[in-house]
Amino acid sequence: MVSIPVKTSPALEDTFYYAAGIGFLALAKLKHLLNGYSTPKPIPNSDYGQCVDYDITTVDHWLSHLAQYCPAQSSIKGKKILELGPGADLGIALYLLALGAEQYNALDVHNLVERVSPQFYDQLFERLQRQDGLEFSSSELREALEKATSRAGHRLNYVCREDFDIAASFEPGSLDLVFSQAAFEHFDDVDRMAQQLGEVVKPGGMLIAEVDLMTHSRWIREKDPNNIYRYNDGLYNLFYFKGIPNRVRPNFYRECLLKHGWKEVLLKPLECLSEPQAGRLSQSWSPKFRGAEHQMECLTFMLCATKA
Repeated sequence: MVSIPVKTSPALEDTFYYAAGIGFLALAKLKHLLNGYSTPKPIPNSDYGQCVDYDITTVDHWLSHLAQYCPAQSSIKGKKILELGPGADLGIALYLLALGAEQYNALDVHNLVERVSPQFYDQLFERLQRQDGLEFSSSELREALEKATSRAGHRLNYVCREDFDIAASFEPGSLDLVFSQAAFEHFDDVDRMAQQLGEVVKPGGMLIAEVDLMTHSRWIREKDPNNIYRYNDGLYNLFYFKGIPNRVRPNFYRECLLKHGWKEVLLKPLECLSEPQAGRLSQSWSPKFRGAEHQMECLTFMLCATKA
């Protein structure tokens, strides 16, 4: 049987996605209430091979953007690194140490690394040993991992705090680089985050972070990536839970960083709606988000900055 595509009007389509989005927001809140925060990656934690690939690709992605942003300071050798929102495992930490970082620090609200299977780390070390250009000792990295999971780490320092207090977790002016992958959009107080990062990063230190501005629920994300911007604050906040996308747009990140002692702030769009898509959808967004300053065509972007 041949299916005949049915053309729907934009108004009918908007009504459908508005209603569907509310359903997904309710489902996300219910899931959080029942299970907490357990799956930060877009792949199953049990697929160790894909998780290893994800961690390595993420670090390579950061380093590529660091090299573009500041070619003269693109090496991480001897650097003290902070990752905000490290997620489900310490694969990124171990890869950065294998690349020559002096110290890796992480701050998260949820301690997910306690659940990681040793098989994941076995596959990671196997992969790193096959990779060209790495000079590291497996025994030293395994020791760093063991100390981190027992809360006694120095080279690998994993911190969990429900209050996500950056300034209370690390020494003032002690860090060279801050990395983050799709975590900034979950921070409730972006201004406080920018202020506290300014306290712990040394002058000349840099921030490289990818920010995902889209709806996070899988199906509707593909169909209507800006779905969460359809709702006014009152309705959206009915579905609030800690970690819900904060709906902060790119320019506010810039303003906060500049306000708290950062300079050379770069907002580099990675994924965008086409002009026709953005134009067609603009009237479906809540009035709060319709101004050109919100850059609603931007779906994901790389945020780079230097501490003054």
